[in-house]
Amino acid sequence: MTDFDEALVDYLLGCPGIAALVARRIFPDYFPQDEQLPAIAYTLEDDSSQQTQQGPSGMRAAIYLISTWADTRREVMAVARQVRSILDGYRGAFKDIPVTGAFLDNMSRERDSDTGAYCVSMRFTIHYQELQ
Repeated sequence: MTDFDEALVDYLLGCPGIAALVARRIFPDYFPQDEQLPAIAYTLEDDSSQQTQQGPSGMRAAIYLISTWADTRREVMAVARQVRSILDGYRGAFKDIPVTGAFLDNMSRERDSDTGAYCVSMRFTIHYQELQ
């Protein structure tokens, strides 16, 4: 059985546009400060079971915060556009995990006052079938 985080990262790295921009620099929760930019960090904020009148449906809704980081505004927006274009509205599978829908909930941009790096944070809700 595939771990959902691993499947999500593999899906992102399978996009030539993302791989060209960040190589393999996709990290859980945060990225090391000495890491080259651009990079992506992702955090699981919530993963809840979807219930029916008959009980658990086997469907889950995961909320991920995906943050893209880069040295310039142009570069961070390029990475964010790539992530948004392959995730928002996606239906299919991450590896062997069926995804019934991934949707962008919100997006924001900021600049780190200490490092000067730019960050675009996107919150996605991803509905998927839990594998047994």
